[in-house]
Amino acid sequence: MEKKHYFRYFTIADYEKEQKWINDMSRHGWNLVKTNGLIYTFERGVPGEYIYKIDLPDEKMSDVEVDTYYKFMEECGVEIVATYKFWRYLRKKSADGAIECADNTMAQLSMVNKAYGLANKLINMLLVIFAVIIILSGVVRAFVSGAVADFVMGFATGISSSAVVALALLFVPISRRLRMRMNELIEELVVKG
Repeated sequence: MEKKHYFRYFTIADYEKEQKWINDMSRHGWNLVKTNGLIYTFERGVPGEYIYKIDLPDEKMSDVEVDTYYKFMEECGVEIVATYKFWRYLRKKSADGAIECADNTMAQLSMVNKAYGLANKLINMLLVIFAVIIILSGVVRAFVSGAVADFVMGFATGISSSAVVALALLFVPISRRLRMRMNELIEELVVKG
């Protein structure tokens, strides 16, 4: 079977663009078969045979609840094509209709809210890492001197600086974009009444 591999990078805030791209590939006869979050593998198929959806399970659900939810989805004709970290890549035959049963705006808001929560969780983890490294380097500096202390301080400065740069340049803008998308969807719901 003919296969294509694509290298693409999408942030948490770009999941809608990623989903649209995968569905565009399907319309052109390329069906997603796996991904590791950067490399996407497609197989030649019937154009438009599948509809794809990217899902993010609710973090409050237990592993058993997540498994039960996806088993139910499979019973409804939805197939899990790939799993990458927190994400589930789902597909369903186009002829069987859309994957979502709920109001589309509410489903989108739920998904954006889950992605926003995940992004903020990552921001908090970076802040904790930054604080722990700074504290540990101060403790080492207090008890050790010389080359070892200089190495630890340099290492800690590099790691903590990287964490702050990642926080400022990557995760805060992602969180901001997700928050803006949430506001758009909330306004849409208010207009619908």
